Amino acid sequence: MTDHSFPSPHNPNNADLPFGKPHYPNHEGQSYGGQQGNAPNSPPPSAVPKLKAGILAVEPGVFSRCLNLDTYIQLSNRTSFWFHPTYIDYYSTSGYKWTGYTWIAWGTDLDRIVSFQCV
Repeated sequence: MTDHSFPSPHNPNNADLPFGKPHYPNHEGQSYGGQQGNAPNSPPPSAVPKLKAGILAVEPGVFSRCLNLDTYIQLSNRTSFWFHPTYIDYYSTSGYKWTGYTWIAWGTDLDRIVSFQCV
């Protein structure tokens, strides 16, 4: 006999499972993201914001303030670019990266981000 009381990991829509679900509730108690949002309709600002140096790790709760905002990030490999996050969880973020002329789907682990500034 099969016990159906434990949720299946193959059902990402099951609210009891963290798989594929963001883990940080917003100020209204709702979860962030859940589904990749749409790409922005306009380019990011032309002015690059000043990044603060010396961040040892990106705190997901702090980074979640940049959800759905144009965010300038620098990675541990010293590359920097505009990113528009549409999903954030404990370990990763995904959204859209600005290539210089268009937004493309992109994501990374939060521990690769060494600095960021959202506008």
